[in-house]
Amino acid sequence: MITTIKLEYINRVIDECLSEDGEALELNGKFIGDEGIEALVSTNRNFEIENLDLSKNKLTWRGAHHIFASQQFKKLKRLYLGDNNISDKGIKALPEANFSENLSLLDLRFNNIGPEGASAFVECNKFRKLQVLIFQENPIGDEPVMTLAKAAAFANLRKLNLYRTDLSVKGVKILAKSKVLQRVKHLNLARNYLNLDSAQYLAKTRTLINIETLLMFDTGIGDAGVKVIMESQAFKKLKTFRVT
Repeated sequence: MITTIKLEYINRVIDECLSEDGEALELNGKFIGDEGIEALVSTNRNFEIENLDLSKNKLTWRGAHHIFASQQFKKLKRLYLGDNNISDKGIKALPEANFSENLSLLDLRFNNIGPEGASAFVECNKFRKLQVLIFQENPIGDEPVMTLAKAAAFANLRKLNLYRTDLSVKGVKILAKSKVLQRVKHLNLARNYLNLDSAQYLAKTRTLINIETLLMFDTGIGDAGVKVIMESQAFKKLKTFRVT
């Protein structure tokens, strides 16, 4: 139950964190929890928000469902949910949000999302405007990445962050052949189970030719992997290549 006291509190927080133009609500690190989110969507305020940052708020799937079911964020374009715990149950509800088709940026890092939730997300065809997708530090594995690489809905992606997502050579092989991700300029594959084969698949890509930033540190590609990437004709636009 949302009490008057809770509503008054969340309204004060909103007033403090809402940008002057009303386009950004920066609640990063406010730790308002699921009840705070429930209070937020119960305020019945007419938001014109395009940027909503809910990182580090101790949210679970319950808080995520409140946001995704709300009718207050129709103009939302950029959603930051990092460092919470929305899990598979939370992410599965995102496609039903009235703003899902407008999103250009989605940050899901550190949310305990696994293969099931990630697969449900990438199998949805509503995210055609998405340009930045951050799955960092979620154990999603290969299958969702392989599906994403073939899903036409993600053809506008410019930045794909798969840092420490339990990705292996199997997933990279399909990524390297992706005709969907041809616009990607920033690709983060760091801290995954990658080896020389991974580097060789990437080096032979005929589609990921617009990459300017490639992050593969803390992987097992070794000096030989670095060499094949650096000598690849596919990465003529590469400006930043981070390895260890």
